[in-house]
Amino acid sequence: MSTLSPARHVSIWTVLKWTIAIAVAVITIFPIWWMVNVVFSLPGEPVAINPRLWPTSFSAGIDKIVMIFTQTGYLRAYGISLAYALLTILGVSLVGSLAAFEFALFEFPGKRILFGIVMLSLMVPTAVTIIPTYLLTSELGWLNTMRGLVIPGLASAFGLFMLVQFMGAIPKDMIEAARLDGAGHFQIYWHVALPLCRNALVTLAILTFMQTWGNYMWPLIVTTTPDMYTVGQVVGLFNAPLSHQTVDVVMTANLLAAIPPLLFFLIFQRKIVEGIAMSGTKG
Repeated sequence: MSTLSPARHVSIWTVLKWTIAIAVAVITIFPIWWMVNVVFSLPGEPVAINPRLWPTSFSAGIDKIVMIFTQTGYLRAYGISLAYALLTILGVSLVGSLAAFEFALFEFPGKRILFGIVMLSLMVPTAVTIIPTYLLTSELGWLNTMRGLVIPGLASAFGLFMLVQFMGAIPKDMIEAARLDGAGHFQIYWHVALPLCRNALVTLAILTFMQTWGNYMWPLIVTTTPDMYTVGQVVGLFNAPLSHQTVDVVMTANLLAAIPPLLFFLIFQRKIVEGIAMSGTKG
C-alpha cells in the first residue's frame, strides 16, 4: 500500500493542477468570447436576455467592423497607435540597452548612486510626474505631435533594470576578447551584448507594446485634436455615456482595440517564456 500512495498523490495533484489551469483559462477567455458573440450578432438582438455562447451572424459582425473603419476615425487612430507603439519600442530598446550596457559591464564614478536613483523612480506614482512632464512637453511645443507622445516615455526604469540583469551575466572574458580583437566600445555593444540579450529585448518589446497600446492617460493629455487620437481615445468616445451607440457597436470598437495586443502576444509568447526562463538561470 505504501508504494501506491505516492503515485495516487501525484495523480491527484496533477488533476488538481489541470483543473485550476482550465478554470483560469475559461475565466480569462470567456469575456473575450462573449465580446465576439455580441459583435457577430444581428443588430438589435438582445444581449442580456436569453444569453447565448455562440455567434449568430458573421455577416452582421463584418458589416459593423466595416462601418467603424469607414465612417469613423478608427482607422487613422489605428495608424497613430501603431506608430506610437513601434516608435516607443525602438526608443525604449535603444535607450535602455545603451544604458544597461554601461551599468552592467563597466565601472564609472557614481555608478551605484545613479542606478539607485533610477530604481527609486519605479516607486514614484505616474500621476506625480504627469503635470511636470506635460508642462515640459508644452514648453517644447510638442503638444498634438508624435514627438510629444513618444519621447517622454523612452526612458524606462523597468527596461533598464531588466536589461542590466541580462547584460550583467555576460562573461567579462568575452568583452576582453572582443577588445583584443580590435572591437571598439560601440562594436562590443552592437555585436556582443545585443545578440546575447535578444530574448530580453523581445520580452521588453512585448511588454512595452502592451503598455503603450493600452495607454490612455498620456495620449488623452498631450493630444487634443481628433487627427492625433489613439485607439484608446476613440474607444473612450464609443464608451462615453452620451455616445448614443448600441451595445454591439461599442463591443465592436473594443474588440478591434484588443486584437493587436492579443496577436502580438500570441506571436511572441515563446520569446517571453524563453526570456523568463533564461533570467531564472542567470547569475
